[in-house]
Amino acid sequence: MSLPDKLFWYLRCRASIDPRAVHGLSCKLGCLCSTFFCNGLLHAYTWLSSSVPADARKLLDEIPQPNVATWSTVISCYARAGDLRHAVSLLRELLQGSIGGCEGDNFLLPHASNLGNVIAGCAHAKDLKVGLQMHCTAIKLGVENDTFVAGTLIDMYGKCGKVDESLRIFNQMSDGDAVTWTSIVTCLANSGELRLWETALGIFKDMICKGIWPVNMTFVCLVKILDEPKRLCQAKQVHGCMVKLGIKIDDLLGSALIAMYGRCGGLDEVVRLSDRVNMDVVSWTSLLVAYMQNGCNLDAVNVFRKMIEEKVAVDSFTIASVIGACSAMEELEAGEEIHCYALRHDFLSDVSLCNALITLYGRCNQITEAEIVFQLMRDKDIISWTALLTCYGQNGCGGPAILLFREMLQDGIKPPIYCVSGAIRACSVIASLSMGEQIHCRTVKTGIDDDLSVENSLITMYAKCGHIELALRFFDSMTNRNVVSWNALITGFSQHGHERAALELFGQMQKEGIQPDDYTFSGVLVSCSRLGLVEQGCQYFRVMSAEYGLKPKLEHYACMVDLFGRAGKLYEAMEFINIMPFEPDQLIWEALLASCKIHGNIELVKFVAKKIMQMRPGDPSPYITLSTMYASMSMWDRKASVQAIMKDGGMQKEPGRSWIEGQDLPKDTIYTLQVGGA
Repeated sequence: MSLPDKLFWYLRCRASIDPRAVHGLSCKLGCLCSTFFCNGLLHAYTWLSSSVPADARKLLDEIPQPNVATWSTVISCYARAGDLRHAVSLLRELLQGSIGGCEGDNFLLPHASNLGNVIAGCAHAKDLKVGLQMHCTAIKLGVENDTFVAGTLIDMYGKCGKVDESLRIFNQMSDGDAVTWTSIVTCLANSGELRLWETALGIFKDMICKGIWPVNMTFVCLVKILDEPKRLCQAKQVHGCMVKLGIKIDDLLGSALIAMYGRCGGLDEVVRLSDRVNMDVVSWTSLLVAYMQNGCNLDAVNVFRKMIEEKVAVDSFTIASVIGACSAMEELEAGEEIHCYALRHDFLSDVSLCNALITLYGRCNQITEAEIVFQLMRDKDIISWTALLTCYGQNGCGGPAILLFREMLQDGIKPPIYCVSGAIRACSVIASLSMGEQIHCRTVKTGIDDDLSVENSLITMYAKCGHIELALRFFDSMTNRNVVSWNALITGFSQHGHERAALELFGQMQKEGIQPDDYTFSGVLVSCSRLGLVEQGCQYFRVMSAEYGLKPKLEHYACMVDLFGRAGKLYEAMEFINIMPFEPDQLIWEALLASCKIHGNIELVKFVAKKIMQMRPGDPSPYITLSTMYASMSMWDRKASVQAIMKDGGMQKEPGRSWIEGQDLPKDTIYTLQVGGA
């Protein structure tokens, strides 16, 4: 065996070796005279992660007699590295000078391969301009329908967002192999458009009918389309097709199948697959996400624990996913444990993981912790700002939410629509009409005032700021409404003493065929309670489950207790509490306590107050109610004893607070003013 052959064999057997080392050794030993060896060295530069296009070009200049394979390999090296300028330059040299023996009948075939390599580089770099130039070159050379060139063109146009052009090229082909068909299926599956997904399924069926057998990657791309429960039957059919064709389920395809069944609600299939495939970190993460998507968040957390026990090398996406499961369950303790794990293993530099932590702490009412995570982030994206703004909104922190929104604008960040609607809702929390009007004006200037979520937020804001007429006018001007729009106005009417208008609006909502939700009936029942419409309120409560299939929640039971209590039917309220399907909470007892105070039933006040004291021993509200009741009945000794108990327990009435806006200061400055004592 000659020395160049020995070096070539060594280069192929030792795949981890740096090709630059072999390059240097071959220079010393004088082996660069072998074109075959040099081509192998160029190939190593092309495929190994340590490849450097400049070194490949240097080697090209040192080869005494380069052939077409030599030039093709260097062009491929530049294209894979994203250096399209040099790749195109070399291709032009080949086309203009017939370099490397590319002449006569041998001219088109290698240049089709070179064109395909450059087009593949354009797809990787998403460079449509150069890709169009290469397409024109392919047409001039007459190789547009070459299977390799056509496949790369389909992929390039798909990645550059020109899916219709990909379809045109595919439809013009007279013949194609599995790679070409897989390229068009991949292009359509990654488009994100429902109509194109259906086209992809149709093309896959044609592929089977024409006897072109799909490969693993065809199915990996196809299963992305199957993303909702109603497609579970199709998902099983595709899986069955794989089994019939004898497709071997490798790690990538196994993970894709688990993810597919998770999106389609097939948890039984997910569990069976997880027992049969080789589980790597991607498969474990797919299993974890599948449990989350189907509401099994505790199972998702247990999957993560098992990954840690089996020493699976988890990544930041896995940790972010399990934090999302903790957020859904509002499991603060488990979330804090995972936060500590991420801190110990240096994962907190990942933006998505930090965003998930902010969401977790927001859902668990830990505002300070969410702020700390946000402040410690080195890099923030728009989701980071949105997560903290949502945290403030979920916890009623309207002032900080508005200040954060203003900071976004000052930093030159263009807030998404969700942030804008969140800032408007924050204005409704603190009833800041001037700030709400400013943000409304901004939505008009930026052209997002007709977005449905923005319009719904504006209705809520104007209603809560006391301008119910503006809210109604805005509601009437909307071209599209959803249930949130109706709920916002119904609640606004109810809160401002227009209960009959709220009930009339609910009637209009029913006539228009809008399906009410839980929040709708909360506003309706509150309106009935304030009007004293006991029979009508009971009827709405029955209709809620009988006609609309909505299971009443604690808030609805509290509304019914308040309905009976305000009408003076205190014992009917007690009977209603006793037949509730779950244990009454503080909200229920407080609703009854307020009614007992109104109607002066001291015995029932003592009973209900005792219940609240047992639930929250440090809450002063039941003691204050008892003290007030005793004072109204001139029972001063008992009033004094209740106040003594409060004093001994260290309880005191929290001072009342009101929001005001400074008249001589900027309108976006919010202040608090104490207006009461203990």
